[in-house]
Amino acid sequence: MGFHKNFYNIEIEHEDGLLLYNILTKNFVLLDKQYEEFYRKFPEINDEKILQEFIDAGFIVDNRFDEKGYYLRNFFMSRYYSRKLLFTVVPTTGCNFGCYYCFESGIKNVKLSEETKKKVFEFIREKIDAFKPEDVSLSFYGGEPLLCKDELFEFGQFFAELSEKLGFKFSSDIVTNGYLFDVETARELIEKVSLKSAQITLDGPPEIHDRRRLLKNGSGTFERIFENVKNVVEAFPDFVVRIRVNVDKVNIDYIEGLLKLLASIKKDKLEVYFSPVTGEKDKIDFGENLFGDEEYGKVYAEKIVPLLYKYGFPYEVYPELSYVFCAGITPFHYLIDADGSIKKCFDLVGRDRESIGYVDNYREDARSVLKWENLKILDKECYNCKYLPVCGGGCPLYKLKTGKNRCEIWRYSLELLLKTIYNLKEHSFASK
Repeated sequence: MGFHKNFYNIEIEHEDGLLLYNILTKNFVLLDKQYEEFYRKFPEINDEKILQEFIDAGFIVDNRFDEKGYYLRNFFMSRYYSRKLLFTVVPTTGCNFGCYYCFESGIKNVKLSEETKKKVFEFIREKIDAFKPEDVSLSFYGGEPLLCKDELFEFGQFFAELSEKLGFKFSSDIVTNGYLFDVETARELIEKVSLKSAQITLDGPPEIHDRRRLLKNGSGTFERIFENVKNVVEAFPDFVVRIRVNVDKVNIDYIEGLLKLLASIKKDKLEVYFSPVTGEKDKIDFGENLFGDEEYGKVYAEKIVPLLYKYGFPYEVYPELSYVFCAGITPFHYLIDADGSIKKCFDLVGRDRESIGYVDNYREDARSVLKWENLKILDKECYNCKYLPVCGGGCPLYKLKTGKNRCEIWRYSLELLLKTIYNLKEHSFASK
């Protein structure tokens, strides 16, 4: 029997010694001199006790274990086999906000009609009958879905009756700008739609948020959204609110002010995550304000993560394993737009192109479906990349549009992130 170093080990030289991180296990250690010498010279030094510790931590593996194959097996299992069915419903493409960076600007304002809604119910019932899932998840997206609150309740009643009859577990979540998400609305959605979580965007404290995310009439929105978040978190201890912060060069220096305000709210059920504003720099008016991938990776590791630690948010800073980057390349996710068209990507909401079919007299455009579900998202470079398990091949839409893979920020920033985490936590990682 022989052993080898795990391919997915990340080795980082640090003034304190060798930092070692494994992407699959998330184990992160600083090796003391004895363990560092053993690892660097492996397999020359014979020490069964130290060897076993490295094996237990996943840094050294049996030669019979193919870690690349292990990841790929899970990738394809996640992509093509699931007992969970995911539906995303867009009740309206309309919105009460006028955010300057919104990718949905310029699309037609369409609301789900009564006739289309009936077809949506029929379509969902047909898919559930065919898949026989154990779990069904429903996401409300927009536009602003809370402009159609009654329709959300109808979907809740529909799924409640169907889950009771067919025996699957059901839950829902919502992506909302938060302006209409007061305590009473949250209570109704939790009770009537089995709502478990909400994603709400705040782009900084009021002085910057209200310049970016304002009502169509130009009024600010921060104060009302913040009050809604605070009240909902306090009223419903088991409900999860995820605060998304869209980051670019305009608001990056304001994020500490936002975290300081959010720190006044009960944090055990409040999650905060950051996402760079994206777009084709040469095709949008604010392109010069966008971070490049490598640039954002550096900003995330050196600026954002230290602030998350400073204000004590229970945030998972290590990258999550990504067996499938996006549900669009699986056969288990259907995004139903307000006009009844079925899409594979959130970025295509409200746009006629790339529909894979319609709920009205449903039929799939086989070529469009297979273009997504059979997309060769992983190329040779991906197979041989240490960062694949936290990337999953990147954005399918980008691959379809350009023929190229778009690497996730971890390829450029993971080592810097790990150094930052080590320095922040002041780990005494020495092996025992």
